[in-house]
Amino acid sequence: MNSIASLPGNWQCHKQLFKIVWGVDHCPDCGGKLLFRPNYEWCKQCRLKTSVKGETWLRYSNLPYRKLWLLIWCWQQKQTIGSTRQLCGVSYPTIRKWFKRFRTVLPKDRTVLSGLVEADESAFGKQKFGNQIWVVGAIERDTRQIKLRIIPSRDRDSLEQFILDNVEPGSHINTDAWGAYNELSLLGYTHDWCNHSIGHFGETNLIENLWSVIKRHLRSMYNSKLTLTDLPLILNEWQIRQNKPKLMYNVSNYLNATVCSGLLQ
Repeated sequence: MNSIASLPGNWQCHKQLFKIVWGVDHCPDCGGKLLFRPNYEWCKQCRLKTSVKGETWLRYSNLPYRKLWLLIWCWQQKQTIGSTRQLCGVSYPTIRKWFKRFRTVLPKDRTVLSGLVEADESAFGKQKFGNQIWVVGAIERDTRQIKLRIIPSRDRDSLEQFILDNVEPGSHINTDAWGAYNELSLLGYTHDWCNHSIGHFGETNLIENLWSVIKRHLRSMYNSKLTLTDLPLILNEWQIRQNKPKLMYNVSNYLNATVCSGLLQ
């Protein structure tokens, strides 16, 4: 499903989740035919009664399967909280809780950038309220893959460690004229910089645009209700969206990547 028109019915969503978790759509014990009830599955042959939600991170949810599918789809499509509420008919707190949960179970992104890379840092939050956080980012110009990280400050140690962890040695890095980048050539990289104070932005256009897109989306999504404690999850979400777009293509792809990692031991 990559459009709301192709959203399956509740029974089909239930059956899809069961098949994702167990690999089959029949009883995993005896192979008998399953009856899919709203909150459980029941085998007509061996009388086994199970609940596939209880085997995943979807446990303790009372929402119908179809509504969960719709919530995931809205989050994948970057629908606002208001639009999601109109489509799903659930409360604002419920939507925020589920959107956060969808981010929490995302896999960690292990991408390493190479080639021509743009790097920059940006402030999130309001300095006058004492809750400003610095984020450093890098984008690979050819593939548009990205890496993002919260840093304690814009000092040389933090920025250089980010580059060492996320960019292959030998790559070419474009930055602004911030002095903390001056010694990248000593770490095995080639380095060019542009002076933003005189209006020179060409070498870092992609990373500057990335900051603009992320902040614009967060303003439209949360307005003033976003807490910076959620920022690490949001940054990982953006990395996944950019680096692994197939995971966000439809609900089945997302569940295949996340649901099995949430199985009960």
